[in-house]
Amino acid sequence: MKIFRMYQGLKREVYILCFGRFVTAMGGLIWPMLTLILKSKLGFNAEQVALWFLMFGVLQLPFALAGGRLTDKYNKRDLIVVFDLISVVLYVITAILPLSTGSLCIYFLGSLFQHVEWSAYDALIAELTNSHEREKAYSLQYLANNLGVVFAPTLGGLLFNHYLWLSFLIAGMAVLSSTILIYHFVPRESEKAENDNTYEEQVEGTLRDVIKTRKILLIYIVITCVCYLIYGQFNYLLPIQMDEVFLERGAVFFGMLTSINGAVVICFTPILTQITLKWSDLERISLGVLLEVIGLCSFFFYQNKLPPYIISMIVFTLGEILETLGNKPYISKRIPSSHRGRFIAINNILTTATSSVGNTVIGKIVVLYTFKEGWIAVSVIGAGLLILLAVYRGMDRKRFKLLYKERK
Repeated sequence: MKIFRMYQGLKREVYILCFGRFVTAMGGLIWPMLTLILKSKLGFNAEQVALWFLMFGVLQLPFALAGGRLTDKYNKRDLIVVFDLISVVLYVITAILPLSTGSLCIYFLGSLFQHVEWSAYDALIAELTNSHEREKAYSLQYLANNLGVVFAPTLGGLLFNHYLWLSFLIAGMAVLSSTILIYHFVPRESEKAENDNTYEEQVEGTLRDVIKTRKILLIYIVITCVCYLIYGQFNYLLPIQMDEVFLERGAVFFGMLTSINGAVVICFTPILTQITLKWSDLERISLGVLLEVIGLCSFFFYQNKLPPYIISMIVFTLGEILETLGNKPYISKRIPSSHRGRFIAINNILTTATSSVGNTVIGKIVVLYTFKEGWIAVSVIGAGLLILLAVYRGMDRKRFKLLYKERK
């Protein structure tokens, strides 16, 4: 198809990294089902589920921070391979042990080591591309990830009741296969892309020194934190609603919705990438957040008929695509390459922590009232975020004016 031709011309290493993401995502059966595992298998209530997510979010802090520092200091490809192998061992151990809070903690630990490499993955993509082709590279990475996600949740839903252990094993083997690919086909010393974006030039000093000269990025961190909190309700509040409304069919239906999410990403990511190539990153993010809020909060009105859930999931996913297409390029173009890993790590830490705390609050609301009041809270937060984005776009245009001149 012509639409996929825009992905031509990227470096071989970028294609390998994206294919690695695809294979790893094929094993992503657990996270979409995690709320249901805690609630249905281990008997936790909504508030307790939120506390588990909060605990995981807190534990991510030192791991992600270490990942950012290691990314800026050591070889990014080697970091990905090493921490992938650690995760594989822990996932396989989880599959062998009977399901319990203890075995789930081992799985969490394996996921924490996956978080260490997040900043290395994103920084390596940025390092291998120039600012003009970065939207395409991140778009391809996002597309590859969701190609794997299409079938994983449905398979996870089918395995949920009787063969949950197999889901953990599949997750481990998928990560192992992507690790082998990256080890063999991504050189330790890949040639870096040339960049004419002055904001990406390496500088001396600490990350704090960099932020002092670009204080506007502190506001952007707040924006991404709230974005992540809202997006997180897809894997937190929505499965709670599905479980309460559809009972024993909730896990299968939620798996179907997650697969629809992945299918829409596959179909529309290339199209929206092509359409918005001349848009600013914040224009993509703003429209994306609007569609996410509309899609998620419309679940407030639905009962036990599946078709309306599918329509809202499509709207939400279109927003997710646009928000993702804007977020990573935005950061990579405004942070020096010498500090990119640390900034990505700090941003990931704060967004995850905010989402975990937000889930705790939403969980309390669900326990005291119902999931409908939870969606009301999400809609209020979303409205505030859209107002903040409208103000921030003008501020960004003034601070990073050269990026806007290049677009013209």
